[in-house]
Amino acid sequence: MIFDTPISWFLNEIIASILFIICIVHILKGKNAIHRMLELFCYVLTAGIFENIGVWAGIYDYSVNRIMMFGKVPFAILFIEGAIVYFVMLLMERINVPYWALPFGAGVLASIQDMTLDPSSVFDIHNFSGSLEGQWNWVKYYEGGFVDIPFFNFSGWLTMVLFFMMCVQVGRYLYYKYQKEWIGYVYPFVSILVTVILLASPINQFLLYMVPFFKMNTKTAELFMLCFHYIVCFFIMFKFAKYDQPYDKKRDRLMFLMPIFLHIYAFINSIVLGITKAMLPIIVVTLLHCTYLFFVYKKMKKVANK
Repeated sequence: MIFDTPISWFLNEIIASILFIICIVHILKGKNAIHRMLELFCYVLTAGIFENIGVWAGIYDYSVNRIMMFGKVPFAILFIEGAIVYFVMLLMERINVPYWALPFGAGVLASIQDMTLDPSSVFDIHNFSGSLEGQWNWVKYYEGGFVDIPFFNFSGWLTMVLFFMMCVQVGRYLYYKYQKEWIGYVYPFVSILVTVILLASPINQFLLYMVPFFKMNTKTAELFMLCFHYIVCFFIMFKFAKYDQPYDKKRDRLMFLMPIFLHIYAFINSIVLGITKAMLPIIVVTLLHCTYLFFVYKKMKKVANK
C-alpha cells in the first residue's frame, strides 16, 4: 500500500497523470492551443459529471481508496479518458475525415481502447477491511458480457465521446465561420451541458439498451446495439477517410504510441495480477487495433514518400 492505496492503483494514478500532462504539452505546441485545452478539460469535466451520476444511480461504484478523487470518481479514470479522446481525435483529423464523420471514428476507437483497459482494472481486486474491491465495481445485471463487463459499458463510452465530439465539431464550425473569439471560449462549456443532457435522454437509452423495445440491461439487446454501433462507425471511418496527409514524426507519433502503450500496459497488468480471463480478449483487441494503426501509419508514410 502507498498512502492506503494498492500499489497497482497508485501506479495507475501516476501513469494517468503523466499521459494527461503529455497531452497538455502536445496541445501547447500545436495550433489553437487555448481552444484545444478547453476542449480537453471540458471533456474531463463532462466525463466526471456523468461518471458521478452513474455512481449515484447505483450502476457501478469506484473504490474510494484512491489519492485523487473527483467526487466519487478517481481522477486517474478521467485523465486516461481525456487522453484517449485527445489522441483518437488527433488520428481522425490526420486521416482527414469530414467534420460530421469525426465523432463516429473517435467514438469507436475510444471504445476499442476501453476493451483492454477495463478488464485489467475491474479485476484488479484488493481486500479492504474484509471487503474485496476492484478499481471500480459493476452492479451485475446478468452473467457474461465482455469479460464479465456489461456490453452497454462500451456502447456508453462510445456515445459519450460521440455526443461530446459532435458538440465540439459544431462549435468549431461556428467559430471558424464567424471568427468570433467568444465562440471559441464558450462552445467547449456548452458541449458539457448538451452532452450530459443527451447521455441522460431517451436517445441514449435506446442506443445502449434498445429501450423501449427491450427492458434495460437485456444482454441480447445490449450486444446487438454494440455491434450496430461498431459496424456503423467503422463503415463511416473507412468510407470517408482520405489518408492524404504525410506522416510527421514530431506531430503524429503521440496518436500511435499512446494507444499502443495503453494496450501493452493493460496486458502486463493482467499478467502481473493474474487476471487470466482478460488476457485473450486483450490480445485479440490489441492486435486488431494495432493492425489498424499500422495500416494508417503505412498510408501516411506512403504520402510522405511521394
